[in-house]
Amino acid sequence: MKGLYLALVVSMVFAGSAVLSAATGFGLGVSGANHVPFAPSKGDPPLVFTSSAPLEDIEGSASDIGGSITLDPANIEATTGKIVVKVASMQTGIQKRDSHLMSEPWLNQEKYPQITFDIKELKNVQRVSGDNGKAVVKAVAVGDFTLHGVTKRMEVPVTITYIRESQKTKERAPGDFVMVQGDFSIALKDFKVEGTKGTVGSKVGETIQLKTNLFGSTGL
Repeated sequence: MKGLYLALVVSMVFAGSAVLSAATGFGLGVSGANHVPFAPSKGDPPLVFTSSAPLEDIEGSASDIGGSITLDPANIEATTGKIVVKVASMQTGIQKRDSHLMSEPWLNQEKYPQITFDIKELKNVQRVSGDNGKAVVKAVAVGDFTLHGVTKRMEVPVTITYIRESQKTKERAPGDFVMVQGDFSIALKDFKVEGTKGTVGSKVGETIQLKTNLFGSTGL
């Protein structure tokens, strides 16, 4: 009986290890660190931001996002990288409002021309799906978010899609494809963005919702 019990324990340990391995990797038979630069978007804007306030709702986007990640498909937790947004590329659809957004009371584009997210690791990695050369995982990206000269440690929920190179993908770009989507919010007061007196909380939301949709390739 002791031998049977020991065998069951060992079996459970190995089964648990197999589940963990499947959950923290893409499971596509790909391993090794890859440098994945993000290319300019050809479709939807790579960043959309939304402000909801009692007097006005504002939706805008940023078109100039760069940076890269270093990703090992077999060890996703070790992912690192840096995302860079050019403040000057942010638009809200109204030129005068965009001018205000760039000014000193707000983002102060001249003094702080970039918004950055320096990714240190991924945690809580869960594999959602994976077959036919495509796999999707959900995770939390942990890193330093810098806006308006203020840096704060943040945890951002992300969905990462990995697509192995094929004849069809080569028509767009060489290498394996990596797509990163994130959805999170920031409080303006946390980054000392005060805006014009009386505006935040009435015309501009105290919290801004951000959605990212980034595309990269190991062959770029």
